[in-house]
Amino acid sequence: MQKHPDADAFVREYLTRPTDATLRLVFADWLEETGVSHNAAWAHFIRLRDEAERYGSDSDERLELLRQADKYVPKIRAQLTIAASLFVGYPKSLVQLLPAPNITVRLTNYTIPRGVLELVPESVARENLVLPLDAQERTLLVAAADPHDCDTAQKLEFILDRDIVFVGALRADVQDAINRDYGRTETESVDSVLVDFADPVWDYFPYRSSLELAPETSPPIVALVNLILTEALNLRADRILLYPDIEALGIRYRIDGEWVERDPAPIRLLNPITTRLALRGQIDPNHIFAQPFGMELLTGAFVIRVHERRFRLRVTVQPSPDGPTTQIDIARDGDN
Repeated sequence: MQKHPDADAFVREYLTRPTDATLRLVFADWLEETGVSHNAAWAHFIRLRDEAERYGSDSDERLELLRQADKYVPKIRAQLTIAASLFVGYPKSLVQLLPAPNITVRLTNYTIPRGVLELVPESVARENLVLPLDAQERTLLVAAADPHDCDTAQKLEFILDRDIVFVGALRADVQDAINRDYGRTETESVDSVLVDFADPVWDYFPYRSSLELAPETSPPIVALVNLILTEALNLRADRILLYPDIEALGIRYRIDGEWVERDPAPIRLLNPITTRLALRGQIDPNHIFAQPFGMELLTGAFVIRVHERRFRLRVTVQPSPDGPTTQIDIARDGDN
């Protein structure tokens, strides 16, 4: 068996060929032989992650092995700092070696693709000090000032409808990158994310004879809809109302029996937001926008998970020539 004088020497060698699974397993053997408890935890983590790769992505066996590997994460002391470009090039291989939060990336000279940057609204990035690095299939790689912040990771998973992998980055580096890449230095509130969608002139009547459906995976609309839902849940609202209000899309939350008016959105967003909610609720959007407009209420429902809690959302849409009104009733899953 190949010996390594220390862990640092191995890691330097591994970074020259990060896809070498055999090298990782050799290192796991060496770690266990040291007799040090935190090294033994690291060795178990590597082996369990390697074994999990033998099973399908959604298999029970894989999920159980990953769960077992996660038990060792708090005991692993090793930290690794690498260029962001290296992590983006080999994320799967690197998180087979170390838990993602134990990896810190250097953001200097790293260019974020514009399409990736647009997945995360600036207000969300600033509020949580997170920076999207790259999107690979349904996974978003994110640099975070606090990579151990599970609440923020879960919130992003819900807002973006993607799996999230957090790695660390220096707080100042994340802030500098947000200022540079988003092109603004002032801080936005959550409400002001709607400004990103504003037009100089709003459409008074945005509907035509046929509906141009917003793609279900349109990142800005998905993010905005999920942001509205997340905010309502965080404020403990039990109902959301979205309605056409002359030249704006009105947004209200019912909190403790009282309606709270939120910042309005441009009226042109009524179409894609309604479409997104309809698709989530298994409602055919063509029934909402078909002309002549019917007065039948269209209903659907879907379940979401936020902070380990399940919520059932019932969607009711009332078509109208002035634009549809959508009501979302919120109940914790299992409530009557």
